[in-house]
Formats: sequence, structure tokens, C-alpha cells
Amino acid sequence: MGVYKLPNSVIDEIRSLTARFWWENSDARRRVHWLNWEVMCTPKCLGGMGFRDMGVFNEALLGKQAWRLINNPGSLFGRVMKGKYFPHSDFLESSLGFNGSYAWRGIWGAKSLVKEGVVWSVGDGSKIRIFEDPWLADEKGRFVFTLGIDRLNVVKDLINVETNDWDYELLFENFEESDVKCIMTIPLSLRTQDDILTWAFSKDGVYDVKSAYMIEKTCDLGAFHQVWVDIWGLDTIPKVKLFLW
Repeated sequence: MGVYKLPNSVIDEIRSLTARFWWENSDARRRVHWLNWEVMCTPKCLGGMGFRDMGVFNEALLGKQAWRLINNPGSLFGRVMKGKYFPHSDFLESSLGFNGSYAWRGIWGAKSLVKEGVVWSVGDGSKIRIFEDPWLADEKGRFVFTLGIDRLNVVKDLINVETNDWDYELLFENFEESDVKCIMTIPLSLRTQDDILTWAFSKDGVYDVKSAYMIEKTCDLGAFHQVWVDIWGLDTIPKVKLFLW
């Protein structure tokens, strides 16, 4: 599952076997399935049973291979894939193409999931496009809200070279207030560093299968985490919190 996209027929068979194992017993009679599979696979904190959706989990695992192509292009795997399928671009800008292998089609299909969680970590700002790339850490999103400005292309254009700090005058003149506040919270290194792509939903910035699965399954990772915060923040005895959890 971490290498190939399983056929839908195989996924459906796994779902069927799991449902029968859960609802039926050892006799030969067919039992009633009291909940549909979609509800069974909904996370517990959102009212479901918390069963793993194998189709979504398969895609989250394939996202790990996509992450390797993004962050380790110099590996043998990265060089072979790039030379064959996207020689003139990076993986995130690649197209599916024609006559791709079964493995490539599966990995490429996970690209949209990976895009949901990537965010640029600002170094010298030379690789990050201001208005097209995700590089802000804001509750409203990872992209700037300000409309495109012709003379500003990459994040490096927003940095004062002499002070190695943000060009505050330029920001206040051209960007919306919410964008300015968010940009000013991003620290800049005193040393010249490359911009790197990180995973927004892990502490170390590395792709995490669990968070990717939750993004694909719930489309709202913040709501998922908020449920646990609400439970453990209740003003009640620990036994009640543990029961709710």
C-alpha cells in the first residue's frame, strides 16, 4: 500500500470482509449491518466508529513516496523518477503524462493530498513565489490574500538586503494588514539558507501519514484536534474526561 495504488475492487473486498467480521458471528447466517461503512470510518471524535478507510490510508501512504520526490530529489529513486516523468519541472509542478507506470500513477495521484499540507520555510526567499506558493502560517490559510503585484515576484523581493530583515515600508504600502502581520512573524536567518518545503501538520516539518489521513478524511484537521482540547479542558473530574475520551 505504500508503493502501489490498490484497485478499487481490492479496497471494496477489504471493506466487505472487515464489515462482516465486525457485524456477523461464527454461524452462516447473514447479519444486519446497522451502520454504513462511511459512518464506521468517521473518526470517533466526529461521531463515527474510527475504523480505518483503506482507500484513504492507501493514498496517505503513497503521499510518503511523493514527499521523498519533493525533499530528496538526489536519491536514486528521485533521479530515476525525475528523468523519466518530470525532467523539466519539480514533482509538484509535474503532469501525469502518457504511458506512465502503475507505480507512477499512484504516487502522482497522491500529489493533491500532499499539496494540502505543504508550506515553505523561508530561507533566502529566492525559491518562493509570493502569490502562488504556500508560505504563511496563518489560521486563515497558507497563501497571501493580497492580489498580485507585477514588480514583486519572489519572497526575496520583500527582504531588505542591508538589514537582512523584512522591508516593512514595502509591506505596509502593498499588502493587506492581515498579510503584513503574518509575514512579520516569520523569522529570518542571519545566515544565507535555502528555502525548504515542510509539512505544516507535524512538529518537525516532515510528512506524517496520520495527519495526511486525517486531512483527507475530515478536510479539517483543526476541528479534529479541537475535540480533544475541549474534552481535556472540561471543568470536571478526571474520570469523566477519561470516559468521554
